[in-house]
Amino acid sequence: MSFTPFAFSKTDPVRASNVVSFLFWGCLAAALWSSCDQLDDPIIAIIPPCESEDAPVFESLSSATQGVLLEDFTAHQCGNCPPAATEAGILASAHPGIVIPLAIHAGDLASTNTEYPNDWTCAESDVFWGDLQFQVNPAGRINRQDDETAIFFQDEWEEKINEQLALVPTAGLQMEVQYNPEDGKTAVHVHTTWFDDQPGPVRLALLIAESALFGPQLWYGNNPEYVEVYEFEHLLRGSVTGAKGLVVADSPNAGDADQFCYAFDWEDSWDANHSEIIAVLTRDNGSVIQVLSAHVAE
Repeated sequence: MSFTPFAFSKTDPVRASNVVSFLFWGCLAAALWSSCDQLDDPIIAIIPPCESEDAPVFESLSSATQGVLLEDFTAHQCGNCPPAATEAGILASAHPGIVIPLAIHAGDLASTNTEYPNDWTCAESDVFWGDLQFQVNPAGRINRQDDETAIFFQDEWEEKINEQLALVPTAGLQMEVQYNPEDGKTAVHVHTTWFDDQPGPVRLALLIAESALFGPQLWYGNNPEYVEVYEFEHLLRGSVTGAKGLVVADSPNAGDADQFCYAFDWEDSWDANHSEIIAVLTRDNGSVIQVLSAHVAE
């Protein structure tokens, strides 16, 4: 059985007292549920409390720009991958805050050995790799269009991104991350505004990406081709909600607004100063409705 968050449709302004507070501490949830629900995907343990008095109050949006999630399936033993990572960075820089890059290390070329000792994969990267109709590095997904199985190669990315940028968004996202560096307590507040009706279930995934990571990388044509200290950016490290996220709405209507709160302990091995939370709102087939990124520690 999967754990599904409460969702409340509200009028403006959305009050902090209506924020969803998740309780996921083993079978303490049995006090609220008849059984101890489990998530489909491994996640950080969501812990109480997500304090309502600390929650931001978001006004519903009247409009938004369509965000684009650019997922770059890469690997440290993939010699053709660094140019693709460079292209992803260029496209993101051309549309700051709108095109959201995410480097997903996966596949056989992401395996480790004495020359490539860093394991940059995670449970979520394995899930996303398994989605693909054709598994190859490098390759990318652009808002997972038309569904999560489709991939595009580097020379197609700009055209596919422009197609997404031209769309009128179905929904808008707002997000605030509250991180306490003293104890690692972290709360992520996400607000959705619906501009159009959306049939069927809607999922919200909170993915964690980290930059300024260093390790060996193969790079064909570079001198040297074995780059001992290569900088990895926007690397998928894990998630708060599982790879595919949690169902947060079912057939929302235009004008609906929902706010959610997720509280958890930050993982010590991740540098909060170089990490971001990526909120990905998807249809049930995995295609992206809207995406937004926020730094963990400003």
